[in-house]
Amino acid sequence: MKLYDTAERFAAWLLATVVLGLLLIPIAVIVLTSLTPSSFPTIPSDGISFQWYAEMLSNDELMRTLTTSFIVATVAAILAGIIGTTTAFGFVRSDIPYQEELATFMLLPLMISPVITGLALIQFATRFELSNGYLTLILGHTILTLPYVFLIVRSRLVTFDEDLEAASRVLGANGLETVFNITLPIISPTVVSAMVIAFVVSFGEFTATQFLISPDTTTVPVIIYTMLRAGLSPEISALSTVLITIMVIGAVVSGAFSR
Repeated sequence: MKLYDTAERFAAWLLATVVLGLLLIPIAVIVLTSLTPSSFPTIPSDGISFQWYAEMLSNDELMRTLTTSFIVATVAAILAGIIGTTTAFGFVRSDIPYQEELATFMLLPLMISPVITGLALIQFATRFELSNGYLTLILGHTILTLPYVFLIVRSRLVTFDEDLEAASRVLGANGLETVFNITLPIISPTVVSAMVIAFVVSFGEFTATQFLISPDTTTVPVIIYTMLRAGLSPEISALSTVLITIMVIGAVVSGAFSR
């Protein structure tokens, strides 16, 4: 029996190692090729160099795309946090008919192909004479990230101890005071975690974003794709490493708030 348990643990460890390796090896290759002193993205064998990061930092166009991605992702995460949290409250705290069916509609941006979402957004922007730029990008990214916030906050509210809210009302607080003084402070780590996930999703969004950008508001994933069409370069690896780092930090921060 002991031999069987040992073999089972070893098989589980081996499987976890293989899966983790498959996930991390491509990322490690990108990071390593960004450190090569060569002009071609190869894994450095005779020392590392940060020259491609210096090239990236001195490239005004790349810095502009990083700034654009950061602004769009930040504003979209804030809007998705406000709208998603308010909507989740409405679904959980009210007795609206066909609640589950309506909740499914809230998840449509997750289920519909981003290509279709991008086409719909560009037609909407054309119909209302909105030029491509920050406004359409933020609108599109808010719609695309809203389901993540809605799902996460709604799940937290479903498991919320309503006795705490009932006690607040017994002590004289009205519904709004109870929400702001009791419910929101308790679920705020979940809301922040959901907003961080929305930020990460927005920062890495590529497919629908192609329909919404303008020459002055290109985002990081789109500029990486554009640069790839001219061929591989260590500068692309450096920019991709920055993108990966931001996403990993976002995932760690989100995990810390969701504990």
